[in-house]
Amino acid sequence: MKLWIANVVATIAVGAAAILQLVDASSPADSSCGPQCDPHGYIVIFTAIPVLVVLLVALSALGSLVMRHRAGFWLELVAAAGCAFELLLLRSLLTVVHAVSVGAVIAAAVVLAIVGLRKAPVRRQYRLPEPPYPAA
Repeated sequence: MKLWIANVVATIAVGAAAILQLVDASSPADSSCGPQCDPHGYIVIFTAIPVLVVLLVALSALGSLVMRHRAGFWLELVAAAGCAFELLLLRSLLTVVHAVSVGAVIAAAVVLAIVGLRKAPVRRQYRLPEPPYPAA
């Protein structure tokens, strides 16, 4: 039971890390630059698409984990991989502290998902009993 809850929290953390990467990349580290650093908003445009994909996968993983389906662990791994791809994409725009904290969230989510895939009991789906067949 605790493993499922830990994976739900890790999935929420991956989604939050994806959003925080977008926010940190769109705001420059030094405030002297201002809006002229990215006047057309290309950073926000091209980083919002991976963030949306990661968030959609994280939300579907969250739903699967709440329903206790094994697919939630796989979707959590995909969301963490998407967040890691985004970290590689934005590594020059992020501060070191933020990049390390996002990396730690990704590593924790991957470890919890792998442990969940190996050890978590999965609820069996209920099957209706088959009706008796007539004698042939």
